[in-house]
Amino acid sequence: MHSTVSALLDEVSTSSGVKGVLLRVERLGEQGDFETLVALAAGLEARQESTPSEERWRLHSVSDRVEEVLARNTRLESALALMELARQPRDASFQGRHSSSRRARDFAHLLASHRSAATFVELVARRQGPEDLTELFACTVQELVLRGVALDKEPLVRELWAALADQEHPLAVLPLTRMPWEAALGRELGVDDLAFALGSLSAAMSRESGEDDEDEMTTPNVKVVVRDEPVPHALAAVISGRGDDGFPSQVEQRVLKLRPALPLAPPDSITSLLVDLDLELLRGDSPVDCERTKPDELVPELFSLAALGARGWQGAEGAAYGRLALWRTLAGLSGFDAPLEAAALSARLKLCRWYRFQVPPHQSMGGATRLGVACLRPGGTSLALLAVRDEPEAP
Repeated sequence: MHSTVSALLDEVSTSSGVKGVLLRVERLGEQGDFETLVALAAGLEARQESTPSEERWRLHSVSDRVEEVLARNTRLESALALMELARQPRDASFQGRHSSSRRARDFAHLLASHRSAATFVELVARRQGPEDLTELFACTVQELVLRGVALDKEPLVRELWAALADQEHPLAVLPLTRMPWEAALGRELGVDDLAFALGSLSAAMSRESGEDDEDEMTTPNVKVVVRDEPVPHALAAVISGRGDDGFPSQVEQRVLKLRPALPLAPPDSITSLLVDLDLELLRGDSPVDCERTKPDELVPELFSLAALGARGWQGAEGAAYGRLALWRTLAGLSGFDAPLEAAALSARLKLCRWYRFQVPPHQSMGGATRLGVACLRPGGTSLALLAVRDEPEAP
C-alpha cells in the first residue's frame, strides 16, 4: 500500500500525471481498496505546505475525487472510510470561498446524495463517542430529511437528536420529518420526489376546484395608513450568510402596521402599498408585479437563497442550515415569535396570506434579479416584507 501511495503522490506532482491518478483512484474504489484511498488523502494533505499555492489545485482535485469515489461506492466499508477522511484535516482553502468550517456540510451532502438511510443509521451506530463528527451527522440528518426520508422512527437517530437538543445545537430545533410545504425541496436537491409530484397534482386540482378563499375587493379610494414596527432579527435569515463570503446582498425588510386592516387584501392592494413605500430595490422602468402565492410555492426560492447562496456560491449555507434559515425567515415574516416547532409554525403559515413580487431587471442594474415576499399576517393589521437583490453589484 505504501509503495502505491508514494507512486501516486509522485505522479500528482506534475500536471500531466493528475489525469492518470484520477483514473487510478476510480479503479481503487472499484477494487475495494479503501485503505489505500484513505492513506492517499492523508499523503495529499501532508504535501500541501510544501507545494506552491498556485500548484495546489492538483492536490485538491485528487482529494475531491477520493471523497467522491468513497461516497459513490455502495459498500459499508467505503462509507466508513469516508468517515475516516472526515476526521482528517484538510487545507482550509480547498474549495475557494468554502472554509474548513463548512467541510462537514460538504461531507453531509455527499453522504445524503449517494447513501441510503439504512447505511447512515449504521454509521451513527459506529460513531467513536458522543463528540465524534457531530456536525457531519447533524447536517446529514437534515440532508436526508429534505430528500423525503423520515427519520423520526429510527431510535439511534432520535437518540442523536435528543443529545443535540441537550447541547443546544442549532439544527436540533428542526424536525426529523419533512413538512408538506417543504415537499419541493427534494427536487431542489436533485431528487426525483414522488411525494412532491403527488402534492403538486393535489394542489393543481385544489386550484381548479376553487377551494381557495376569495380576495376582498378593497375600496380603491380608501387610504391605508402604515406605520413601521420592529423587524424580527431573523426575518432575513435566508441571506444572513452573504456578508461572510463576499459583498452582501442588498435587502429591504419591513414590518408595517396597517390601518384600516386588510384581512383579505387582493394583490392590487399590496401592489399599491409597495408603490407608495417607494423601495429602492423596486425602482426601475417596469411596474411592480405582485401576485398571490402559498408557502409551498415560496419555499423553494427562499431555501435556495440560503442553501445555494448568491452568484459564485457566496454565502451558501448548505441544505441543513439552509432549512434552518428558511424556517427562521418564515417565522419572522409570519410573526411567529414562539420557539420553532413544526406543527405550530405550519399552522401559523396557513393563517397568513402570502404574496410574491418581482421586478424585471433594469439594464443599469447589471442584470441583477430583484424579488420579494410579502406576508399579510392574521387579521390583516400587519404586513411583513422581504425584498432582496440576490446578485450584489460589484463596487
